[in-house]
Amino acid sequence: MVRRRQLLASSASLIAAGVAGCAGNTTGAGENTAETTDSATATATETDAETEAATASDPTPYTVHIEPNDPYTFEEVPQTYGVVSGPMLDIGMALGIHPSATTGLERAPLKFYDLLGLAFDESRVTKLASGAESGYDKENFYAANADVWLIPKSTVSRFTNWGESDYEEIESQTGPFLGTPLRFAPTAAVSGDPNPYTLYEAFEKVATVFQRQEQFQAWQSLHDDLTSTIEDGLPPEDDRPTVAAIWRGVNPDSGQFRIAPLHRVGNNTKSYYRVGLRDAFEGRYPDGPIGYEELLRVDPDYIGAVGALTSSTHEQFVANVVEPFENNDNGQDLTAVQEGNVIRSAGQYMGPIVDMFSTEAVAKQVYPEQFGEWPGPVGELSADERLFDRQRLLDAVNGDL
Repeated sequence: MVRRRQLLASSASLIAAGVAGCAGNTTGAGENTAETTDSATATATETDAETEAATASDPTPYTVHIEPNDPYTFEEVPQTYGVVSGPMLDIGMALGIHPSATTGLERAPLKFYDLLGLAFDESRVTKLASGAESGYDKENFYAANADVWLIPKSTVSRFTNWGESDYEEIESQTGPFLGTPLRFAPTAAVSGDPNPYTLYEAFEKVATVFQRQEQFQAWQSLHDDLTSTIEDGLPPEDDRPTVAAIWRGVNPDSGQFRIAPLHRVGNNTKSYYRVGLRDAFEGRYPDGPIGYEELLRVDPDYIGAVGALTSSTHEQFVANVVEPFENNDNGQDLTAVQEGNVIRSAGQYMGPIVDMFSTEAVAKQVYPEQFGEWPGPVGELSADERLFDRQRLLDAVNGDL
């Protein structure tokens, strides 16, 4: 809108200058007046064309509806955003936009950005809270002054006593709250609000917020190509193995495990869903944590540690999950443990970037004959062993389309 006003002002000044030149010229008035008038008319026509082009390319105002929020109309494209350390952080980074405000980054997927050489500068980030689940302070939101908050109100409300008036107060001084849940599958056995969208449905919404639809299309193509690569190598559905996906950490010695359902909108288990694994608990999800007895009853082909690909190194995963299962009297009876089929994936902090790495890792851990062996540590795959092109991913991030 600023560009359009500048062009209109420039057009008016040029026309005025042309008229003034005509009035002040007394020698050869007829010839010079015609030339000046033609010049002013041509300039005005060119400027009008520029104005129309600028207006056509200017998307504002535009309205975006991200459930469960009301539709919001942007008068200009936002430049800054705030997030919790969840999928929306990764979505913003996938669009090449560094966050200006976050909660604690202890469980953020920064290791994947390091692998890609994507700069993440914590000194540029205002901390909204001491951690993802505590320490929220409205003053920090005011200080960050983000153009938009990609944070679900329901997330903040779990850890504060804020009412709607608190959010309205922050919005009146900063930007709107337009976050959406991206974690749980829509099943009554899972606590919390179900996701309104799949990861890529939410990704498209956020791309519209920042008017980066072409980048989203590049990501969609990259995602679809990896999906096709995976699907082409999968065995028939009846021959695909089962998995028990365990979230909130896996501690074999505790004998307590929380099962995460596999579902297309259950973002934390998307990697297992994408590679065609069958849910060992399909149709009988436990309400709360289970013990070894329930786990042995379904005896899954694979045990998946949800989130461990992000939160642990390979050495930590082996020491804290794999070996304790192998050394546990009950754990030793599980087929997945006997077969060496305890695997790890990314989880609730997974956005588009992390999803690519996690899908690749799970595919290789489950189907090494089809997709190649998984080395263990993230980042040790040579270029010819990778299931997606890292440079193509970076081109999508940087808008080199």
